[in-house]
Amino acid sequence: MGKVKASEAVVKLFENWGIDHIYGIPGDSIDTMVEALRKEENKIKFYTVRHEEVASLAAAAYSKLTGKIGVCLAIGGPGAIHLLNGMYDAKMDHVPMLVLVGHIPARLTGTDYFQEVDTVELFKDVAVYNKEITSAESFPTVVNQAIRTAYQERGVAVLSIPDDIALGEISDGAPQLSTVFEKKIPGLVQNDLNDAVALINSANNPVILAGVGAKSAKKELRAFAERISAPVAVTLPGKGAISDDHPNFIGNIGKIGTKPAYEAMKSADLLIMIGTDYPYAAYLPEGAKCVQIDIDPLKIGKRYSVTVGIVGDAANALSNLTEHITPVADRPFLKTCQSKMSTWWKWMTEDQDKKQTPIAPEALMAAIESISEEDTIYSVDVGTSTVWSTRYLKVSEKQDFIVSAWLGTMGCGLPGAIAAKQAFPERQAIAISGDGAFAMVMQDFVTAVHYKLPIIMIILNNKQLAFIKYEQQSVGQLKYAVDFGDIDYAKFAEACGGKGFRVENYEDLQPALEQAKASNVPVILDVEVDVNAAPLPGKIVMDEAKGYAKFTAKSITENHKLEKMPPMKTVVRRFL
Repeated sequence: MGKVKASEAVVKLFENWGIDHIYGIPGDSIDTMVEALRKEENKIKFYTVRHEEVASLAAAAYSKLTGKIGVCLAIGGPGAIHLLNGMYDAKMDHVPMLVLVGHIPARLTGTDYFQEVDTVELFKDVAVYNKEITSAESFPTVVNQAIRTAYQERGVAVLSIPDDIALGEISDGAPQLSTVFEKKIPGLVQNDLNDAVALINSANNPVILAGVGAKSAKKELRAFAERISAPVAVTLPGKGAISDDHPNFIGNIGKIGTKPAYEAMKSADLLIMIGTDYPYAAYLPEGAKCVQIDIDPLKIGKRYSVTVGIVGDAANALSNLTEHITPVADRPFLKTCQSKMSTWWKWMTEDQDKKQTPIAPEALMAAIESISEEDTIYSVDVGTSTVWSTRYLKVSEKQDFIVSAWLGTMGCGLPGAIAAKQAFPERQAIAISGDGAFAMVMQDFVTAVHYKLPIIMIILNNKQLAFIKYEQQSVGQLKYAVDFGDIDYAKFAEACGGKGFRVENYEDLQPALEQAKASNVPVILDVEVDVNAAPLPGKIVMDEAKGYAKFTAKSITENHKLEKMPPMKTVVRRFL
């Protein structure tokens, strides 16, 4: 019976789990694992990034897109700390991730050695599984359990690996570890389904709120909504669960949402929540009955008072409900919602038709949509780019739309596009980011170039943190500390070996996008957008109106000038 290094046994285990790539940066405390990966480079590709944060954000994005576990790797100490942002993104958006971090030799633990960080303590809050490897013999078994737990709990599993233990040899005749895994999904309870059917049949104004959990049940969601003639609103991570052009679609809810969705919620007598843990209760109905479908029993009734909770798979639950509910062919409430949505789309089209310089972000979204493909993957960053993309891009059920939904971390757009192109090389990957968010991770554009991942990176360049500016204004504060100098990102793209287009005039926008689409290398479109474009809420509520009024008064009394405000027509439409 022979011997094999523990690290090599673990890499073989990765192959058995179907792991075919890892994002990360090599280094002394993790180099034994990296050496084992080198020996299997034909089966597991190692993507060397320029910053560990990008490794973990890309791993999270890969999992959001595929449902498969995302894997990233770094040294202990500083490298491990850099991974935290993407790890929290995975935790809060509930996707499986495996994180391998190096650690100082086991014999030196606790001696305040160079780069010694208590990584087990560091990762306690973020991880569903968090272990330091203590022996070469147990290493494969612990890895196997980590992967299983990450899948079952839809969270982050972390392994801290002392380099000397990874070097240890174990028997190559060790018991084979099973990589057969079937996620445990709660079975549906018939009484709950019966109660839900009764509620749905008796409702006059039902509204469906579809979250990310509904994305695995797109066909069933569509059939259910059509059978009961109910309007469908979506959460931010749920965008794409139903096509934006579906007649029952009424848009997103919340500040980034639509006015018809806000008004439908306020008129609803039944809220049907599917696969969502939506946190902003102010945008939900007041006093309506509620049916909630979720795979996680802890989510039932967590945010909203639930009349009937259905624990289980969304597709199965919706299929059952659709089969047993009484069909409604003509619902006045839906017709009212559709009429309001028709008006909303007219307003949006007016915004998108702005042929001005500086370029309106709304017009930019229309231009992006014109070059998008049937199965485009949109990786959207956090900031005003989130608002413009969510509101103006019409996403179909065949496309994907990913974002850092719950953590809301800036800088997720580029890593998401890298992961998208790696996971689905035949699909178009478009990243949309503000200049503030892109600057946080811009060094990894060269990663896309190096690995020949032809992404389209679109930057809304207004030389400021625009979303933060409008957050300040909406609560009556003056703009402060949000402006910064310009960077020519097109020249940066060329310096990295990609293509770059600087777009300052509206007439140059469409030709630049067409050239980007035709390129076979990573491209940056650095688009100078209107610095005064205001990402107003779909429905301006009274507190926000008071905040803007306070901001206007402060501008006059303290700055002795009236700041440029959004068109009054737009404000009135969104407020009344």
